Amino acid sequence: MVRGFVMVRGIAAAALIALSGCADLTTGVADTLAGFGSSRDATNEGIRTLALLGGEVRVRGPEGYCIDQAASDARRGFAVLAGCALLSDEAVVMPSTDGLILVQFGDEGTASVTDNEEPFAAFLATDLGRSVLSANGDAANVASVSTVTDRAGVLARFEDASGPGFAGTSGAQWRGFLDVQGRLTTVSILSFDRNPLSRGEGERLLVVSMAELAEANTLSDDVALSN
Repeated sequence: MVRGFVMVRGIAAAALIALSGCADLTTGVADTLAGFGSSRDATNEGIRTLALLGGEVRVRGPEGYCIDQAASDARRGFAVLAGCALLSDEAVVMPSTDGLILVQFGDEGTASVTDNEEPFAAFLATDLGRSVLSANGDAANVASVSTVTDRAGVLARFEDASGPGFAGTSGAQWRGFLDVQGRLTTVSILSFDRNPLSRGEGERLLVVSMAELAEANTLSDDVALSN
């Protein structure tokens, strides 16, 4: 009971600091994550790896994604990632699956997912859980939530009637929850109006994004960049 209370309190805390604002997988998420690899360093297409929260954690996007440093807030542990070519006139690389990625690290000591995946997923279906997913905090705007649990974390797919917090995006959203360096961390995938993600594309992009985030936080300090 106490553990459940701590979990819910941690989720609520992470929701307060986050920006306002899955279907069946045939293989385990953790097994899928292990199958993806990519270059670890920043590339000449833009910044791909960035240290946040004074170097306590790192964010790195999938191949073809770069960090929008103007929209991100390293001090708050918040990062926005999009196709490199969208962020720089000199970049020509775009990801094969084109969406918008948001990453938010919670406070120290808020880790709540590991060994708690099933209760965490069940929480997301409650009124409080749906209010966490809603951009304006109104649970009524999130009618249903589909979740997948795995030792890598918890994945959720949902639609938010209050609308996403970024102009030019709409439709279903995908959100992953995992623990990184003792912090409850969320990874959100938004779909652009100009090129909506299919259900499978959104799931895959979320899985790969979670893999990159987990791997980036096991790397040595010499590959992280700070602004």
